[in-house]
Amino acid sequence: MAAAHAADAAGVPLLALPAEADYRAVSRLIGQKALAQSAHILEYGSRVHRMLAEVLARGPGVPAMARAVVGLSRCSVLICDADGDRLAWEEAPDAAPPDPDALLFALPDDLARPEDHPEFADGSTHTAEVRIRIVPDGPPVYVLVTPVLVGGQVFGRMLMVERSSPPDPHDLAQHRVVAEHGATLIGSEMLRQRSVRAAEERARGDFVEALVHGRFADSYELGSRARHHGFDVDGHFAVHVVAAASLLPVGRDYLRRTVTATRTAQNLEPGGCALTAAISSTIVVIQQVTARHDPIRQRGEAARFADRLHRALLPQLGDDLRVTHGRPGEGAAGVAAGYHEARLTMGLARHAAADPVCGYDDLRVFAALKDVADSAEARSFARETLAPLRRANGGDLEQIVLAYIRTSGNLNAAARDLGLHRNTMLYKLDRASRALRMDIRSADAQFTFWLAHHIDKLTTVTGTLADEMAPPAATPR
Repeated sequence: MAAAHAADAAGVPLLALPAEADYRAVSRLIGQKALAQSAHILEYGSRVHRMLAEVLARGPGVPAMARAVVGLSRCSVLICDADGDRLAWEEAPDAAPPDPDALLFALPDDLARPEDHPEFADGSTHTAEVRIRIVPDGPPVYVLVTPVLVGGQVFGRMLMVERSSPPDPHDLAQHRVVAEHGATLIGSEMLRQRSVRAAEERARGDFVEALVHGRFADSYELGSRARHHGFDVDGHFAVHVVAAASLLPVGRDYLRRTVTATRTAQNLEPGGCALTAAISSTIVVIQQVTARHDPIRQRGEAARFADRLHRALLPQLGDDLRVTHGRPGEGAAGVAAGYHEARLTMGLARHAAADPVCGYDDLRVFAALKDVADSAEARSFARETLAPLRRANGGDLEQIVLAYIRTSGNLNAAARDLGLHRNTMLYKLDRASRALRMDIRSADAQFTFWLAHHIDKLTTVTGTLADEMAPPAATPR
């Protein structure tokens, strides 16, 4: 009995057998004990999995799965996605639950982002046990952190807050089983919801792309698809185009950034009157304006929305973000025209070094020259005027003249902007005058060059846009 008490005090298993027990009897007894323990764990895991699977089969969502985990473990449960956004929070009964935001903030850095752990790539669930203090002077809290994995990809994490610290070893073992099975089935529910959301976004993107390109078989197709997506065919809309280097298909995270930015733009309008889609390397936002018969108020609404859109997306997409918009128009035809104007403004804004938020009306000079630039005479005029400058002196005379005109003929300011000496600037302006066969210091010569340059840029951007928006050519037979 003394040995048994000493073993219990030390936490060491002690097996008492009669002297005639041989090695075979001892091995059988230990094997039966291990098998009984494993069978108990498997039976409990099977029961937990069945109860959670019944909740999953009813399809009530992630919060219901969290409530089921609370019912099995009597622990408070917090479920977050991969970005740390809270999906569900369920408090344990008869307990003082912590603040969920403070709980997330108190997690160690190595557990804050489970996708940073390469050992999760094998697809198995690894439950971590952490002891943290949510409040600096408060009592310690024992938390089980389990990543939610689907095919080795981290979809989020589940946190179970124990009712006591340290918890009972038997309760902790049961909670680990609940956490592993719960995280697996919660991953299935998150995958289902992600698939449904992706399908909805894909359908909305197809509709937006058909709207901006005017690709509907007839008015009946337009009406039926418009009703499904909540698009008012008689409403007035402004089209915004978002472009940034981070939206280009470079690296592994560009697709995730694009999806996140698209969802941010979709939720920007309080009334939900915006349709968004990622088209090519841009994000297109269709905003419904409320002032139906007041073009000035419509343009004001579009400009204010563009500013809000730029502020909301700037932290996600970087400082090179540009937002352009066309003039508001009525119905599907107005959307197609507004998209063309917004894309045209995007191309011209880059060449003209315009503001990051720019509307079609902000580039009124190009808008006034649009019809002129479409003529063969205008294109010939621009080509014949600029060709001598581009052939001479390595092709840099065009930028020299542009800087000179941009500074209103201030020679010193133009030289300073280009990083050139004043005498070098004078020499290059003389070369430009000889190439143009007119004195570039005269107002007529400056206007001639300015007009040719604007027509050339407008022709280039319009031609590129026409090539991008043209329907695919029929395959020759």
